[in-house]
Amino acid sequence: MNMYLKSIVFVALLATVACSPQKKEKEENSNSEAFEKAQEEVKEKISSVVKELPAPSEIPFLLMETGADLDESLIHDLNKVSAYSSNNNEAAVNLGVYATDVAYLSAYEKSQKAMNYMTQVRPLADQLALSGSFDPKTIERFESNLSNTDSLAMIVNEAINNADDHLRKTDRPKVAALLLAGSFIEGLYIATALVENYPNDLPDNARKLILIPLVDVIIKQEEPLIDLIQLLESVEQDDYTATMIKDLKVLKEEYKKLNVQQLMDEGKGAELLEDETLDNITNQMGKIRDDVTG
Repeated sequence: MNMYLKSIVFVALLATVACSPQKKEKEENSNSEAFEKAQEEVKEKISSVVKELPAPSEIPFLLMETGADLDESLIHDLNKVSAYSSNNNEAAVNLGVYATDVAYLSAYEKSQKAMNYMTQVRPLADQLALSGSFDPKTIERFESNLSNTDSLAMIVNEAINNADDHLRKTDRPKVAALLLAGSFIEGLYIATALVENYPNDLPDNARKLILIPLVDVIIKQEEPLIDLIQLLESVEQDDYTATMIKDLKVLKEEYKKLNVQQLMDEGKGAELLEDETLDNITNQMGKIRDDVTG
């Protein structure tokens, strides 16, 4: 609960103790209206931030367009689905992680494996009362479009958008925020890991032809990262979300050190590939991903 909501609750408690019955009723009505208004303001803030975050398929398809090869070793292990059954925070984040993995596989036309992921992660959706977003009809649509990567991307995005919409309408903004966080974290993790693991035995020009666009994808996630932090800060806090926010803020500070604009203005964009800060971003992203996937 943010400080604004806490202050409203505190005022309501004072009114209960100090007011006469008639005044008490009037104050309670006033505080109830203020509380509802505060809730609506939080919902509106969340909605505006959500619109700025990339869809699950956005980063994977950008990665595919760079010409980088698929690296299936980077996607999350399906065998861990059951490990999140006792914790809704972990279930929400990892449902987002798996959604981006589905999009990543789909972008590279690994449609059958993507289909398997869609099917196997349904228990997480069921646990979060989001069965409608990953119901048999959605799976059937996915299966009937296995040869159309654009349609698969649209279906994945719709599933997550529907889940997010349902969560916010049922007053579960924290779960919605964690779902979107998982999707973003996985996309940026894959992007940074691709750069880190890219073969060194290729000619320098050939490597740069792929790596510079990959780094560009990473750089362009700075603003969505800031949006994500704002989103997580706007929902009810617990140890899990507080730790995630802290780690994401460390990542944000590393982004600030890149001096991208200066290098671009000086025609030295390729130097970003050798920038120590890029390694720091990669390492921090790996830590965050390890933490959320357990």
